[in-house]
Amino acid sequence: MYKQVMLLGLLLEKPMYGQQIREVIENHHDFLANFMKKPTIYYQLEQLAKDGYLEIRRETVEAPGPGSAHDSLALRERDVYYITEQGRRYFHTLLRNMLSTYRPGLSEVDVCFFFLHHLSKQEAIALLAERHVLVTSYRASVVRQYEGTQDEAHRLVYDHDVMLLDAELNWLQRTINHLRSSHEQSSQVTA
Repeated sequence: MYKQVMLLGLLLEKPMYGQQIREVIENHHDFLANFMKKPTIYYQLEQLAKDGYLEIRRETVEAPGPGSAHDSLALRERDVYYITEQGRRYFHTLLRNMLSTYRPGLSEVDVCFFFLHHLSKQEAIALLAERHVLVTSYRASVVRQYEGTQDEAHRLVYDHDVMLLDAELNWLQRTINHLRSSHEQSSQVTA
């Protein structure tokens, strides 16, 4: 749903062609760029158009060329996406629903805990320690990415991301400590 909200929200601001949308996401909403690759964007745009939320108009616009001609702007034919009135209503419905609801779910690591007994405690601790290093590194990149962010929307996203990452780091450390403690206790019992 967030992909539809993102695309409809961008098109609510102004009509754009596909590559423009991708560039706006990469340049202004870069935290989403890894989750909204070009094929995904076009697939979502086509679905939104099929459902009546967007209108596609073939227009001549000033646009970069393909491949090595990307830096040269010229008049080119592009499919420009316009949000329809139905699309506006749908956007506002999605936005309100997503802000006011919570959908719990299991993550990859949650599923793995059901099968943690298939690993030695030492290996489980080592793997979770690796995960801790990765999350710590990712958190540092998020902090760098949002340094100096002035607009409120990006500050809210940053704050949410950092809080979730801090919770993950705290949980990982607590879990590692628990596994170490239970490993030490089982080692003392067998000794």
